[in-house]
Amino acid sequence: MKSLLKSVKILIYSVLLVTTSALTVFAHDRLDHRQYKYHWNHNLPGQYTHLAVRKNVTDLTPAEKTAFVKAIKTLKTVIPAGSKLSIYDQFVAIHIGATRLIHNHKGHSDGSVQELAHENAAFFPWHREYIRRFEQALQTVDPTVTLPYWDWTDAKALDVIFNDDFLGSNGQGVTIKVPNQGNFTGGAVPGAFSAANGWVMNPTLNIDPETQTSLGTSLVRFLRLPPASDYPVPKKDVERVLSLNNYSLFRPALEGFISVDERGKVTPGGFIHNYIHGLVGGVQIDASTRPVKFKGLGTMSNIPSSPYDPVFWLHHANADRLWAEWQENGHQGSDFYPANGQAYGHNLKDLMWPWDGGMSTPKATPLGDLLSLLPNFDSSDLVRPIDVLNHRNLGYIYKTPEKETRREFYQKNSELRSQNSG
Repeated sequence: MKSLLKSVKILIYSVLLVTTSALTVFAHDRLDHRQYKYHWNHNLPGQYTHLAVRKNVTDLTPAEKTAFVKAIKTLKTVIPAGSKLSIYDQFVAIHIGATRLIHNHKGHSDGSVQELAHENAAFFPWHREYIRRFEQALQTVDPTVTLPYWDWTDAKALDVIFNDDFLGSNGQGVTIKVPNQGNFTGGAVPGAFSAANGWVMNPTLNIDPETQTSLGTSLVRFLRLPPASDYPVPKKDVERVLSLNNYSLFRPALEGFISVDERGKVTPGGFIHNYIHGLVGGVQIDASTRPVKFKGLGTMSNIPSSPYDPVFWLHHANADRLWAEWQENGHQGSDFYPANGQAYGHNLKDLMWPWDGGMSTPKATPLGDLLSLLPNFDSSDLVRPIDVLNHRNLGYIYKTPEKETRREFYQKNSELRSQNSG
């Protein structure tokens, strides 16, 4: 059974990533209930005189944790004028729209595209724009708040994140027996992010993309349920990804659809970013079927509505941090992003939905009322991958004490590659 579980881990999150969410940020000096719009001029370098600093979650002070949680919960309660949803829920609706709606792109032969935020080149630029807008929304509540990041290689991070003084604990109330592994508990999350305390998920948005049925109103976690139980992610796995020089390998390796070993052998499966979704949400397998069936159990493992778990923002801040680090390690600029050859929305100068001036028209799907729940976007709010390649131009940096150590690692690997090719 152990060997079966190991082989299943190699495949586990292909199911997770076949299912995935977004919105507008509203810029006011303080948050209110009026209709708001927000976008910055991506063609105006140096517009930020002060760069926001994103910190490792394990370095947050108690006051910083409190402020972050308060800002998130405020976005969950404020409903802009003319909307049916809170600001937070609008972000969830966008993420769902980017992953589950069919989009017709006017004037393009490959016009009908469903997955606009995952499984292709724009995974990094789309999420960079998305989480930055969310961060700016948080800052309308409290200008001091920035997105912390979850370093998946940090063993201490689990205890910090999943604690009652921050983002809440594992779920409770459901026991699952894993053959030859034992009994494991999960379910609805108690505490500050419980439905009883106001963290109520919209049942129209929180749906199973396979069955089209609602997953209810409660945040659900099955933290470290086997087979997605190994933590932390080995540093060597992340360093190996960061040592890849080709974006066409780097992106799927960090997103987690492949692993690349020291000899360059590519293995498909579910790793790194994809794996963490399952580590938090929990995944169940039925090894008696062929092919093996997978079932996401919790909110984070239901990719379209996964932003309903506030840990999503820390998770994607780390993915963005690692892309920024890869860029700064000799992969900056448009030479390290595909100019063409991708599905529309993923090429260097393609407009990315929903920041495309209405060029992409979503089709209704069995997701019910989703189209009516999406926010309106200004026709001048236009964003392409090329506009977000430099994260500093978007107004933030990462506080990462390990950068010097990693630079030594990169230099050593570069020297080894030179010796092997000589």
